[in-house]
Amino acid sequence: MIQELVTSEPAAVLNASLVEQLATAFEREGVVYSHWKSNIALAELAAGETDLDLLVERQSLPQVLTTLSRLGFKRAIARWGAGEPGITHYYGRDPQTSELIHVHLFSRVLTGESFVKSHLFPLEEMLLENVTFHGPLRVTARPAELVLFTLRMFIKYGSLPDLVVMRRKSAALRREVRWLQEGGGLADALALLKKHCPVVDAELFLQCVRALEGEAPLIRRMMLARQVRRQLKGYARHGWAGRLLAYARMFWAEGQRRLLGHKQKNKVFESGGALIAFVGAEATGKSTLVAETGHWLGSAFAVRTVHAGKPPATWLTAPLSLLLPLLRPRLSSLRTSRLEGHAAPSNGDAPPDRSKGPAALIYALRAVILAWERRQLLVRAGRAAANGEIVICDRYPSETVGAMDSPRLIARTEEQGAGTIYNRLARLEQRLYRQIPPPDIALRLHVSLETAQQRNRDRIKDGKESADYVASRHRHAREWHKQETRHVYDVDTEQPLAETIRQVKEAIWESL
Repeated sequence: MIQELVTSEPAAVLNASLVEQLATAFEREGVVYSHWKSNIALAELAAGETDLDLLVERQSLPQVLTTLSRLGFKRAIARWGAGEPGITHYYGRDPQTSELIHVHLFSRVLTGESFVKSHLFPLEEMLLENVTFHGPLRVTARPAELVLFTLRMFIKYGSLPDLVVMRRKSAALRREVRWLQEGGGLADALALLKKHCPVVDAELFLQCVRALEGEAPLIRRMMLARQVRRQLKGYARHGWAGRLLAYARMFWAEGQRRLLGHKQKNKVFESGGALIAFVGAEATGKSTLVAETGHWLGSAFAVRTVHAGKPPATWLTAPLSLLLPLLRPRLSSLRTSRLEGHAAPSNGDAPPDRSKGPAALIYALRAVILAWERRQLLVRAGRAAANGEIVICDRYPSETVGAMDSPRLIARTEEQGAGTIYNRLARLEQRLYRQIPPPDIALRLHVSLETAQQRNRDRIKDGKESADYVASRHRHAREWHKQETRHVYDVDTEQPLAETIRQVKEAIWESL
C-alpha cells in the first residue's frame, strides 16, 4: 500500500458542510472507498463545478446508500439512454451554500471512451488500497491514479469519436500527467502496473506517459493507443459489433432528445418529477425566485418554466385572441388586467358583477378563453412532471372565485336570455379551473402591502402597475388554495433575498 502525505490544499476548499459530513460519516462507519479520478480538480468542488467520483467496495454499498439517504442525497437517472450497471448518480444540497453536489458512485472500475464505458478493469484493489486524504476525503494516491489515467487516455485516443475532444485537451492532459508524477510517482506507478495490470508492457506505458507530457503529434498518440487497446483487449466490454451497437444506441438516444426539442439536462429524479408553483401578490419576488430556482435545479436536471398568469394562446383560442385588440378601444373592461382584478372593489369582496350590460357576454367569453389557455398550459406541465421533469410555474390558479389567477365569473340566479348563456360560460370557466392539476409544491410568498408598493415604485420597466392594482393583487393573493396540493409552504419575502432563496431551496429539496 502506498501512503502519501496529506495534500497541501486546506480542507476548507471542499464544499464545507456536505462533502465533509459525507467523508466523516464514511470514515466513522468504516466504508472502503476513494475519490478515484480527476483529483487535480478537487478544489473545484467548492463551486459545485465538478462531480464527486467515488469508487466504493461492494461490501460497503449498504452503508454508503444509508449514509447518502441520511444526508439528504437523492438518486437521479438518465432520461434518455440506458444506464450502466455499477454506476449510479446521487445529488445532495449543501445546507450552507445550497449548491448541488453530484456523487457519481461506482462499484466497479467501468471507464474508457468518453461516450460509452468501453472497458471494465479489475483495478478496485489498487485504487482503494493506495490512498491519501484531501481534508477528510479519501482519495486515490497519485501513482495509482497515474496508472488508470494513462490507460484511460490512450483508450480514448483509439476512439474516432473521442479524437476531436482529445485534440482540444492536450494542454490540460499535459498539466495533469505532470501533476500525477510529482513526488516520484512514476516509479511507484510502474510497480503498481506490474502488480495489477501486467498485460500492459512497462515500456509501452512509459512511452504513453512521455507522449502525454510532451508534444507528441496526434498520429503518434493514435499509434500508441492502438497498441494499448490491443493489450487491453481482454478488458474490453464489447467486440467490434457490440461497440458499434453501443454507439448506435447512444446516438439514437441523443437524436430522440434533439428531435423532441429537449434542451434540458438529461438527468431526472428517480422518484419522479414535480410541478412547483410560486404564488403571491405583486412585487413579492415571484419572478426572481422562479429564475433562481430554475437556474439552480436546471444545472443538473431536466427543468422547464411556465407562466400561468400569461398563458400562450392555443390553436382554438388564437383567432379570438387576435380579435380582442379590435374591441379593446370600445370595451376596455376586456383587458386581461381587468380580468385579473384591476376593477376589484377596495373592500376585498367578490369581483364586480359583469353579468349585465352590453359587454357581459364578451367579458365572460374572454374569461373562459383565459381559463382554457391556463388549463391547456398546466395540463401539459403536469404531463411533463409525470414524465420526470421539474416544471416551475410563475403564478398558479386557485379554486377561489375572484382570487388572483382564478375563476372570475359568478353565475346569476336568473336563467333567461343572455343570462342563461352567461351562466353556462360561468360554469364552464369553473369546470376548466377544476380540471387544472394541483401542483406538487406550492410556495406562497408574503410581503406587506407597504413593501410591495415600494418595490413596485422602485421597478425600472415600462407599463408599471398602479398602486391600486398592487393593492388589489395583494388582497386577493391571500386567498390562494388548491385542493390536493401535497406540500404548501408560506415564505416571508420581507427578509433579505439571500435568506429567502435559501429557505425556498431548502423547502423544495425536502419535498422532491
